[in-house]
Amino acid sequence: MKWGQPITGTKRKISYAWIATIAGAFIVFIAGNFQYTFGVFLKPLIYKFGWSRAAISAAVTSRSIASSIASPFAGILGDRYGHRRVMLVGIGLVGLGYLLAARVTSLWQLYIFLGALVGLGMPAFYVPLVTIITGWFGPKSSFPNGIIASGFGWAQIIVPPVMTYLLLKYGLATSCVILGAAVLVLGAAAWSFVKTPPEKSGPPQPGKNMPEVMTIPDETNYTLSEALHTPAVWLLCLVQAIIAAAFQMVVIHVIAAATDTGITAEVAATILTISGITNTLGRLTLGGLAVKVGNRVVLTICVALQALALYMLTGASDLNVFYAATMLHGFGYGGVIPIIATLTGAFYGTRSMGSIYGVVNTSYTAGGIIGPILAGYIFDVTGSYRIAFTYAAIATTVAFVLCLVLRPPRRKAAPGYEG
Repeated sequence: MKWGQPITGTKRKISYAWIATIAGAFIVFIAGNFQYTFGVFLKPLIYKFGWSRAAISAAVTSRSIASSIASPFAGILGDRYGHRRVMLVGIGLVGLGYLLAARVTSLWQLYIFLGALVGLGMPAFYVPLVTIITGWFGPKSSFPNGIIASGFGWAQIIVPPVMTYLLLKYGLATSCVILGAAVLVLGAAAWSFVKTPPEKSGPPQPGKNMPEVMTIPDETNYTLSEALHTPAVWLLCLVQAIIAAAFQMVVIHVIAAATDTGITAEVAATILTISGITNTLGRLTLGGLAVKVGNRVVLTICVALQALALYMLTGASDLNVFYAATMLHGFGYGGVIPIIATLTGAFYGTRSMGSIYGVVNTSYTAGGIIGPILAGYIFDVTGSYRIAFTYAAIATTVAFVLCLVLRPPRRKAAPGYEG
């Protein structure tokens, strides 16, 4: 099939891409809300079992370890056996993890059910999903990838108050059952609408605002081995790892940090909700801006905003400061994940993107190992989150510098594919 040759008409072909995008965003919302759910579960788990914050936060670490292991395999298996198949397995693992969490009575069960199972499932649906969407839109995928990632933002808006209500009304076990059933039923339903792009060949035709199916030319497609020998992929990994560590630290501990200052749990839950609104706005607007001014420019701005917000959190004791800092942090974070996904495809092509992005995404989950447990440990030792947020702010400043030196790999790319 030649480039631009319609299957059943251009309008219908374009609609397939956008239907897959919207359905994918819903999957991310319903099955990818772990970090927002877990922050609300933190104190109920403390009250029910008497575990320390560091011990409970280690569930996030176990989830991140599992995701780090699963992420590259999700891409490799998707490239080999089909991304839709791997996605369905991932949705099933996440739903099962929540259902089994209703039976938790000990820490090791928490680590396995909410840690390992959910951790294996999340990259298994997310990495193939991003690969499919990038296959549809190519280097112009920062906006649709932003829509996909906005599912995390909607989860941040909706999940904390909903789960707080469920926890107060029904308790921990029933809330986990409700969440697990929703993932399995609604996630599988949305999965049925995610279609893969048709096979195509030939160079892209210039002058089109939205080609039917976007392809990167063969000479710009890297293998996983080739990509790993370029500095750009490691810079992307480092930036994503730092951002993930800081982000996970904030979303897991900011509610507890706020309630420690005397803010009620119900009001504190709105901090993540407000942050989620700006997070979603960032995902939806910054991706479109990146198409116009460049992915690397917008990525650098996003990281700078997060560093500023984290410095504000180091001394936060007033509700308005928590609101302002998390709003700024959420907006900046909103652009990072979709832009890094788009840069991966733009730098290295889409033929092996599942494998390459799987490796890059591993850095996100690896970073998530450090942030939550470090913040929990520092609090247990010092009785304050100030030092933890300071470390996160300094690390994010380092990520800002890395963005300034980020460049495409050396192999000559076709015009418009440099991110």
